[in-house]
Amino acid sequence: MRILVWHGWLLEGSGSNVYTARTVMAWRRQGHDVALVCQEGHPERFPFLDAWAATGELPKLRPLPTEQSSGRAVLLRPEIGHLLPVFVYDEYEGFTVKTFVDLTDAELEAYLDANVAALRAAADWHRPDVVIAGHALPGPVIARRALDDGTFVAKIHGSDLEYAMRPQQRYVHLAREGLEGAIAVAGGSRDVLGRLLELVPSVSDRVRLVAPGVEVERWRPLPRREALLRTADLLEQEPARARGRSASLDPEVADAMHRRDLGALDRLAGRYDQTAPDPAAPERLRALAGAGGPIIGYLGKLIPQKGVEHLLAATALLDPRPRALVIGFGTHRERLEALVAALDAGDAAAAEVLGAEIDPAAGVGLAERVTFTGRLDHRYAATAVAALDVLVVPSILDEAFGMVALEGAAAGSLPLVARHSGLAEIAAALEDAVGATGLFSYEPGPGATRRLAAGLERLLSIPAAEREALGRRLAGVVAERWTWERTADALLDAARA
Repeated sequence: MRILVWHGWLLEGSGSNVYTARTVMAWRRQGHDVALVCQEGHPERFPFLDAWAATGELPKLRPLPTEQSSGRAVLLRPEIGHLLPVFVYDEYEGFTVKTFVDLTDAELEAYLDANVAALRAAADWHRPDVVIAGHALPGPVIARRALDDGTFVAKIHGSDLEYAMRPQQRYVHLAREGLEGAIAVAGGSRDVLGRLLELVPSVSDRVRLVAPGVEVERWRPLPRREALLRTADLLEQEPARARGRSASLDPEVADAMHRRDLGALDRLAGRYDQTAPDPAAPERLRALAGAGGPIIGYLGKLIPQKGVEHLLAATALLDPRPRALVIGFGTHRERLEALVAALDAGDAAAAEVLGAEIDPAAGVGLAERVTFTGRLDHRYAATAVAALDVLVVPSILDEAFGMVALEGAAAGSLPLVARHSGLAEIAAALEDAVGATGLFSYEPGPGATRRLAAGLERLLSIPAAEREALGRRLAGVVAERWTWERTADALLDAARA
């Protein structure tokens, strides 16, 4: 089957990026011929891509070294200029970034027009049997303007709803225009589909539940020491580390913290390559491999919406205090570094400014228990997460699904998630699978830090051998219920419906 996918961003670093990459990989393995329209600037990093081209260069393709497969996947990059609209602000290499809500009408129409032209060119070249368009917008409206009605499936991710459609009515209109032309509208949880229908009730006859998956061959349990040392050895060979965050920034973070200068902290986050691991990441992971006691952690973007400050403050409350591993990147990184320093120093005023919900005196000594790595992409994250006793997903705003919780569970790490939106559905499914209601979740909202700490205490009080056995049981549940092959098949089924 010939499949055409529109996805407006990259292939790693966020849930929708990973979703897109993994479904394309699954289709290729199944023997399909896939054309992927997206802005990924480093196609050479993805061994499932056979070739790439700018859409204006078609039919000429640039071959890539690739894994053997019966199918094919080609990346096609639209030529949209320097402006990249996003739902949640972050830095993107080679682009000027603006959130959708900050776009002028002229900027929005220029972006849509460029993508319509690119998707039409891709379709003329690829002649697809099935088209998949990402998010409630802009993918569906681009697909409807570029192609005929009833030729594409829309897949919803959630950030589209909360960061574009709810704030501005113009995006509700655009989403409705696109979605009403779709064959089906797929979403990863009942929660995200319900939130969509609050905004666009006219598509209630075509919604389909299609859960994301997990790359279970990669995300699997490993002994902690082996997991950390393997990750460190792999990272040692990564040349991009030289561009990552240097520890030489720490004194500047401390100075900005003492001045209560949040703007200075945010500017520091622009002084290094957010897409790279920290130069000292291998050394830090080896040190962690030699330490005793449990390790809790986080994997994802370091932005305010993800609630990582709750994890750091909850770590400070625990006695005995576990070690915390923070894996990720984002413009909020230096605020989190400053929060650790403020709690470690017992600086009440700074801790309050930085969002801590606890008495800073409880945090004295925290800094030596917290390890940051910078961004670890798909080559490194799975083995690092396998070293965790507990993986925390403390998001404070709605999540469409909570894929990272399943990835952690597949790697044998017990999940602990905020009990809301799609995260609550994942928690309930895993809790039902092991017969332990409430074990893997906590109530969000005011006071969440202490409830998160109580949840961590509950999980860490399980004897280590029993905790490991429970993690392996969860890994088996994930491997049975959530795979990318199932997700890929379900999207094609939606197109055939």
